[in-house]
Amino acid sequence: MKLFIRNLCSTLALLCIASLQAGGGGPDTPSSNATNSPSAAAQTATAVRHLTLPRFEPNMPVAPGRDEFMRACLTCHSARYVTMQPPFSRRQWEETVRKMVTAYGAPADEFQVGKIIDYLYAIDGNGSKPQTHDSSDDDDSGATANLALPEATESAPVFEVATNVQDYDSIVRRGAVVFMENCAGCHGHDGRGNGVASQALLPKPTDLTAARFSDEFLQQTLWNGVRGAPMPSWRKLPLRDLGAAAAYVQSFHSTTNSSTVVPESLARGKALYEKDCLACHGSTGDGKGSAAATLTPPPSNFKTIQPDFDYILKVLRDGIPGTAMPVWKDQISESDSAALAGYVRSLYEVDKRLNP
Repeated sequence: MKLFIRNLCSTLALLCIASLQAGGGGPDTPSSNATNSPSAAAQTATAVRHLTLPRFEPNMPVAPGRDEFMRACLTCHSARYVTMQPPFSRRQWEETVRKMVTAYGAPADEFQVGKIIDYLYAIDGNGSKPQTHDSSDDDDSGATANLALPEATESAPVFEVATNVQDYDSIVRRGAVVFMENCAGCHGHDGRGNGVASQALLPKPTDLTAARFSDEFLQQTLWNGVRGAPMPSWRKLPLRDLGAAAAYVQSFHSTTNSSTVVPESLARGKALYEKDCLACHGSTGDGKGSAAATLTPPPSNFKTIQPDFDYILKVLRDGIPGTAMPVWKDQISESDSAALAGYVRSLYEVDKRLNP
């Protein structure tokens, strides 16, 4: 035992000496080599910090219920792991799915549970399985099949719209109660995405104060949830409460233009968008580009979401962890980021908001 400890200490000492030599000495050791200049050291550190790893998004087999599965299950489970399971009977899949909901809080309501069971039994039941496509196996020929499915599992009903200020105020007050009971745990009491559960979630809950949302977006999101994100379906709530919650979310953000910097040229922003963003977000900004079908969560639809100017700059600078949105700060200059942000905001289509 003593010999083991002595050898361990010797090894640690050698590692410390090696690290000091590699770093140019300790804090009191003068640098005698030009490569240890502050500029060279900064360049080395920068090269390490900006390492970007590739992102692979597997495509699950196509069968009814796939979209519900992608929305409710991929937040926690690896898609590849599911396809590696031995075939289960329908009863076994039902027991498994219901256990995920009741014991572990999987974000699925009864409508989704039935669809998920149907899907899992179809792809990994006693019968034959549909062919599985994994984008990590693609070659350079671009032969990936287009497996795009409808973004929404079911059309959301139209929520109640206030016809006068008095009704609107009453709906918003009701919405505040619904929000605090069901949404604040993730999105925070002020809607900034900083609820008590947010630290354990990836991607992080949306900052509801940083964008303008169309009525259509809020209706579809509350009714169907978001595929591959911790946002569940809330269709178990009364329709009146869903409409109230949507109206309250709208109250987080002003309808005025929140841009603080005017882009130099929309034409420049459009050119950048077509070069770097079109593959995911689509030519019209609807989030249905050629690569969108394989991404979870799906790319933002800028026709129904108008992020604030500063928020877009932040996303371009930092990316969005847990999604396919990468860091762009090393590829796009500040002036180009401003032009791109201005163009992205111009894609929003104004619709009737849930207020008078």
